[in-house]
Amino acid sequence: MSRFDIICLGEAMGEIAFAPDGSTQIGVGGDTLNSAVYLARSGINVAFASAIGDDPFGTRIRATLQENAVSDVLLLNDPVDTTGLYSITNDATGERFFHYWRNAAAARKLFSEPSEDWLEGMLDTRMIYLSGISLYTFNDHLPRLFELLERARTKGVEVAFDGNYRPRLWAGKEDLAREAFERVMALSSVVLPTFEDEVMLWNDATPEATLARIAELGVETIVLKRGPEGCTIRGTGAETLVPIPTPIKVVDTTAAGDSFNAGFLAARLRGEEDVAAALAGHRLAGRVISHRGALIPKEAMLRDRG
Repeated sequence: MSRFDIICLGEAMGEIAFAPDGSTQIGVGGDTLNSAVYLARSGINVAFASAIGDDPFGTRIRATLQENAVSDVLLLNDPVDTTGLYSITNDATGERFFHYWRNAAAARKLFSEPSEDWLEGMLDTRMIYLSGISLYTFNDHLPRLFELLERARTKGVEVAFDGNYRPRLWAGKEDLAREAFERVMALSSVVLPTFEDEVMLWNDATPEATLARIAELGVETIVLKRGPEGCTIRGTGAETLVPIPTPIKVVDTTAAGDSFNAGFLAARLRGEEDVAAALAGHRLAGRVISHRGALIPKEAMLRDRG
């Protein structure tokens, strides 16, 4: 039996959130870190894999994982480089705008010389989950990342990929982004793209075009997130639209996709059908975006469940 149900691979950063009234909130975040926390809160045995600096944000990231029952055995400490940092500015509608300070982040060297012990630890799981931001973080060492994912598939480990595309990160490297995204999707059994992102990267005219393009890569399950319309699932050739079950008053859209992915994958790992898993993703994302910040308090999740 695998040690973990899922390993979330990516970058964790310090977070400074600016509210519309000018107030600030200090925390930590990162798309796959957010998903790891919400997976753990959903009862899934999860680990987070990355590298952090020996600094206050790195210390806070490790503490956040431990507080949320996410294993940190695959989280490495870098004695030289620092933890990355980003800011979020929200407008009155809840939409967010990001700025990053991460060029010298410790996570960017994770695949420069990974130890065999660490690589073997990455295979002791049912599933590896990563995102387009993970690809950006590791883009100086993508061949080693692809080798790991190929080893994982050979050992029967599933790969799940969130096509989280941020144009500012890939400015001038759009062709590299398309090549890397396509290669990872071809290794994935589950792909969780967002239609808005796919339009920016691939110029897809319709959601159907996105689904068809990804399906050609041999992906078993595609869950296309479509904002207020819900999501469309494509599996075994059929497409099913799964609307958001109840209206949500949006406070902050940060981690909307990350929490949806966590809810969907948690249900899937428990053996639930894809439509039920998508509804679980919608419900979790709805709770998250009705609060401020990427990681909402545990008590808020419990209170919202009634």
